[in-house]
Amino acid sequence: MASVDTKPMPPPSFVTPSVTSDVLQRPSAQTEAVATTAHKKAQPWRMIALLMAGDALALGVLLYVLHIASLWLAPSFAPSVMSAAPIAVGTALSLYVGMGLYRIRVMHPVEELRSIAVPVTGLALIAPGLTYMMAGSPAAVGLVAATGGMAVVIMPLARITTRIMGAHLPWWGVPAVVVGAASSTNRIVDTMKRWPEIGLRPVAVCDVAKSPEGTATGSSPEALHWARQHQVPYAILAEEAVPDAQRARTLAHYSRFFEHVFCVPATHGMVATWTNTATCDGLYGFGVRHLQHQTTARFVKRTLDVIGAAILLTVLLPVFVAIALAIRYASPGPIFYRQTRMGYRGRTFTVLKFRTMYTDADARLDELLARNPRCRAEYEQYHKLHNDPRVTRVGQWLRRYSLDELPQLLNVLRGDMSLVGPRAYMPKELFQMRGLSRVVLQTPPGITGLWQVSGRNDVSFRGRVDLDVHYVHNWSPWLDLYLLARTLPVVCSGRGAH
Repeated sequence: MASVDTKPMPPPSFVTPSVTSDVLQRPSAQTEAVATTAHKKAQPWRMIALLMAGDALALGVLLYVLHIASLWLAPSFAPSVMSAAPIAVGTALSLYVGMGLYRIRVMHPVEELRSIAVPVTGLALIAPGLTYMMAGSPAAVGLVAATGGMAVVIMPLARITTRIMGAHLPWWGVPAVVVGAASSTNRIVDTMKRWPEIGLRPVAVCDVAKSPEGTATGSSPEALHWARQHQVPYAILAEEAVPDAQRARTLAHYSRFFEHVFCVPATHGMVATWTNTATCDGLYGFGVRHLQHQTTARFVKRTLDVIGAAILLTVLLPVFVAIALAIRYASPGPIFYRQTRMGYRGRTFTVLKFRTMYTDADARLDELLARNPRCRAEYEQYHKLHNDPRVTRVGQWLRRYSLDELPQLLNVLRGDMSLVGPRAYMPKELFQMRGLSRVVLQTPPGITGLWQVSGRNDVSFRGRVDLDVHYVHNWSPWLDLYLLARTLPVVCSGRGAH
């Protein structure tokens, strides 16, 4: 039975993609062999096995930690932990199966994290009671309760980590064709390539047919060819503004050939996985959560910020010392760089960074922009330069791996910033934000955020603002957890840093 899914696609990259793969072409005789190979590589059972293995490993590690802690605090309870481990793992995986968390379908990781937290929270609440009935030891009950609290965070985090790692495997992802005009399909393909952990792998881009009057009919013979000949299960439709009747006919038409059909509105800035969709008496629209306005949500976010920043500062103290010595060795001047940024509700604060530039950086920039039109155009678009003459050799390395941002953990403790949030904009950039500052400044800026994991400095200034608006409208604790998990591989790879 074909299903029509009107959930939107992942957040847009807002960067013009360069689709060069020979797979991502409109179907022709030259691409048939490539398409067949691409489809054969897609083996959903491998994805399911990998996700199950990641979940089982995470739960096994938690139980092992519980066992070690029990040896110290509740020795009589330790043997029970190991004997109950297979039952606990089997029960958790069975709940996951029952909730459809191993079905090969497109579920954005943020929604997946929320879904995983439900059974884990249930088990975490039940386990202390069962422990008290079996062991009767307050120490054992306390250890089980603490382990359950960690599981609520670690189990969802383990799932997204498994997805991020699995996304780099050649057999990861279910084949999908993207249908529509080039202006819309390029953006969708770029999004799918930037967020491969979602599990969709684009194998073709197909044009829609034209009527004698030159208007799009919504039908694509090439897309149907991929469904029939290569059994591609997903179709992503880049929807233009069309009458309701035509949209209904188009969805019904593709649903006859594809197992899943996604309809993505071709409105710039509205393609978003974390945006709610709703229907009411035939009306279709987008909704936003605005959870950051709720007192409880703000308290939870602030609590996690303080705990996370304190732990990171303690662990990274030797790194701070090493970086400070390297900066002093590279060039004379202060270790830290201070700059005024805009925070919550527009209040300005001083952001701290490790210094990555020479002390005469402003003079070097003015001289370069005055004599080099190409660099001036690049700076006007991105507010950064790829080969910036102001940056020291040590500074280039710090920027590549975002180590210059570490002192902002002090800003987090002070309450100026959050671990995750929009970009911290400079006051002089206010008039370039197209009036969207009133949205972006509704929440404290973050050390990392949606635009940082979507391309970092490869994203234009306009794109950063759009992504920050998207984050504010759709914030949730699970979104923050997902972005934190995605930050580490992005930073370690150095992609988009210059």
